[in-house]
Amino acid sequence: MMNMMMKLISLISVVLILATNGAVAFHTSSRLAPIPQVQQTSPSFRSIVTSSNKLRSNAAAIKTASSVGPLMLSSSGEDFCKIQGRKKRVILGYKAMTALYIAVFLYSASKSVAANTLLAITSYVAMPAGLSYIMISAAKHDRLGSDTYKRINLSLLEYAVLGCSVIKLSGGGNPILKVAYIITLINTIKGYAYGVLGLDKKSGSDTMLQDFTKGIKSTIKGICSDPKNMKSFGYWSATLMVASMKLFKLKDIILAVQSSAASKDIAMSLARFNRLSLLALMIYTLKDAADRDRLSGTTFIQLNYLCALVLGIVGVVGGGVMSPLGGANVAFAAFFAVNGLSSYFKKSVL
Repeated sequence: MMNMMMKLISLISVVLILATNGAVAFHTSSRLAPIPQVQQTSPSFRSIVTSSNKLRSNAAAIKTASSVGPLMLSSSGEDFCKIQGRKKRVILGYKAMTALYIAVFLYSASKSVAANTLLAITSYVAMPAGLSYIMISAAKHDRLGSDTYKRINLSLLEYAVLGCSVIKLSGGGNPILKVAYIITLINTIKGYAYGVLGLDKKSGSDTMLQDFTKGIKSTIKGICSDPKNMKSFGYWSATLMVASMKLFKLKDIILAVQSSAASKDIAMSLARFNRLSLLALMIYTLKDAADRDRLSGTTFIQLNYLCALVLGIVGVVGGGVMSPLGGANVAFAAFFAVNGLSSYFKKSVL
């Protein structure tokens, strides 16, 4: 019995060996390549240790990333919240400026004043109110870094500084106007800073002083450069007219100070100088846009309407249509109105 079992086991072993050799021979002949040996496919002890070390390294890296990642996300999230907060506050500031200058007009209109005086107040208030309204859109669309809006911010800042000086010299004035000037001072500085440095206060390439210097040089160069088209020539001519009136008013202020004139008289001349200065910068902005063929932009359409309104009122109230200066103001007002309308329709078609 034992012998028979041994024979049976031997027979099964021989069959298995023959089957294995046949399979190997068939695989070799069909693939024409040797079958890798068992020793080559089995992982060595060293490879197992290496793989284990790699797994531990990857686990450590994942753990480090998981601990650092939330900190980085938290930091960027805080920066984003700060940027959005600054943006909302500066927009709110421009809205407050617009509302306050409109309130100045309503307060003055509630008083018993002559029609010409009311018209004059309308033109004076329309400029800062209109520019403040334009800056709301610029801040919403992250355009404070544009040269156009930096120039508007600086012109409003100058307007507020000189306005505060006028109030101090006159010894009184509209109480709402004082608040409007203070808000304008604060918000235009912030708006200009964000335009130069970025809302994160570190993405700008220049300092505020460097940008201010470049802006002055660019403006002087733009005024002295030849107009590039007929529209630019019209804006350039209007800029020179208003700038000349501004210089004459500056001469009156200097003479008044030298002659020890009353503070109220100096304040009146300074107020007119202030308005002419703001108007000149508005018109030059349109000249710059005409040179760059950008008059179809919404900002420049609004500036055209605003300048047309102011020059029209000044022409009628200041000297009358029949006077040389009044007639020139009215003619330029028509020029601005036509350009504003043509740019608007051109933009609507496009």
